[in-house]
Amino acid sequence: MGDKKIAIDKTLSSNQIAAFLRLLADELEGKDNAEPNEFGNQLHGFNKLKISLIKQEGGQLSLRLKIKDSPKTPPAATSQFIDTAEQEYRPFKQQYKATFTELTSCAHSGLLPAAELLARFMSESRKLISFQGFGDPCYDDYIQACLAMEQAVKDGELAHFQEKFSVLNALKKSCHQRYK
Repeated sequence: MGDKKIAIDKTLSSNQIAAFLRLLADELEGKDNAEPNEFGNQLHGFNKLKISLIKQEGGQLSLRLKIKDSPKTPPAATSQFIDTAEQEYRPFKQQYKATFTELTSCAHSGLLPAAELLARFMSESRKLISFQGFGDPCYDDYIQACLAMEQAVKDGELAHFQEKFSVLNALKKSCHQRYK
């Protein structure tokens, strides 16, 4: 039998989210909760649980819950659950960070980036937005800012490049504040 995967996306009030977190805490402490809940028995005996809490425009809160459990007995302590996205994303992110640092250096030094650096950055940016669950709502604005910056470099407009890079950097910081 394979692993069972459950995904739940809900927009909830802050009181409902607080109640959910209390329910989760009870589950972690092993307390039996006889009351039915909107998440069923999925919280009981999970192998992996990912929680994303996103504050949307207007102050609404969106809860994204991904649960993986197995009908078999839990894996032994020596075996690990392997998350491919994490294995691929973290090393990639380090490479991307180095490229972004080079681009930052160009912008601050008043230089247009070399064509090779720009091509590498655009390729890495396209790969970055292919990873699901790492700030997806920011991806459209991010790639649009990348394309605008790329056009400024191709046009040879240093001031325009610096302006577009500043917008791009602000988007990156905003996304990191929300999703890290």
